[in-house]
Amino acid sequence: MDWAEQGAFAMLGTATLEGTDGPGRPRGVGFYADPVAWLVADAVGTALEAAGLPGPTAGTEVGMVAVSEHATGHTMREVADAVRERGRVSPLRFAGAAPGSVAGLACIVHGLRGPSLLLSMAPDAARPAVAVLAGAWLGASCTRLVVAEHRRHPSGVHRVNTVVLTSRER
Repeated sequence: MDWAEQGAFAMLGTATLEGTDGPGRPRGVGFYADPVAWLVADAVGTALEAAGLPGPTAGTEVGMVAVSEHATGHTMREVADAVRERGRVSPLRFAGAAPGSVAGLACIVHGLRGPSLLLSMAPDAARPAVAVLAGAWLGASCTRLVVAEHRRHPSGVHRVNTVVLTSRER
């Protein structure tokens, strides 16, 4: 499904970013977040800028749907390895492995306080559900919706395609 071809939605901005499972972030507040969550947050920021909505000022006007069948798999594996090796894991590292952080970190970083959701499935299979959510949320719960689709290539490269949508009726 191409969002540009959807009669009910207008695209305000798009972004595509790629990354790997490497940490990509210095130690600090976000150290425990999964690399995919950071990649999604970066892609969301780029798409928001393209839509003319830079900075954490969007508030309740912008919702978020992330779609990924892999989500925080990298960090989940690290947590499992730590439990096997040391018999325990940091509570912060455990929280960073939560699949919902793929959508949640982007919301925190960019100040999005509209409805949010992670669909744990392949992006192509999720698009009909995302279209229904977008139709229901736009206008009723938010005026713009960020949709971030994450795919992991067998080579280990992660790609996030992001679009900022609004209702054509707006």
